[in-house]
Amino acid sequence: MDEIIISEADTGSGSIPEEAQNKKIRTIADALTSGKVLIMPASTIYGISCCYDDRKALSRIYKIKRRRPDMPFIILISDTAQLEMLVKDLNTTAKKLIEQYWKIKKPRPLTLILKRSDDRDGHITCVTRTIAVRMAGLKVIRDIIDLSGPIVSTSATISGTSINPKDISAVPSDICENVDMTVRLKSALKGTESTIVDITGRTPVLIREGDIRFESMLRELQL
Repeated sequence: MDEIIISEADTGSGSIPEEAQNKKIRTIADALTSGKVLIMPASTIYGISCCYDDRKALSRIYKIKRRRPDMPFIILISDTAQLEMLVKDLNTTAKKLIEQYWKIKKPRPLTLILKRSDDRDGHITCVTRTIAVRMAGLKVIRDIIDLSGPIVSTSATISGTSINPKDISAVPSDICENVDMTVRLKSALKGTESTIVDITGRTPVLIREGDIRFESMLRELQL
């Protein structure tokens, strides 16, 4: 299994030279688009990823995690323009949250459940009419997704366990041994999950509270 070490610092300003970092970004993106399954840093913990519309790779992730097939994954994007191929009918509250938590220099770990586009195959969301999307919080991951397109992200753990791996060493060996590549960040992650909010209606509904406090979000939205 290959391992690639990346830096979160803006390309060229960290300990990894610009040319070397860009080469690694292209290698990781190529692995994703060729159908590989990777362990990668997400916003706050390490996750398992593949291209969001790759049926074979998605099936592998379900088996690796021992996850029920009726439990869909979160999709990471690198730019709000990618929402156009994934979702429909963004309401005013959804647009406010996107502006406040995603369209900033360092996007916050907020996952939004939105109405799925009619053009998307049901296998992506386990035939539900909704889809869970998050802006990738790390710039280097957004750089990768710029090349690969949206990717799925699910915690690099066996389903049903409560581990939140903020370092590769915390990822179970059963998972490490069954992926094609590991992408390791030079610095440790926070180790907290993203907050998940259903925004298909006008009022946000909390699904899981993580790094962002729901009450604080409501106050900022004046709801």
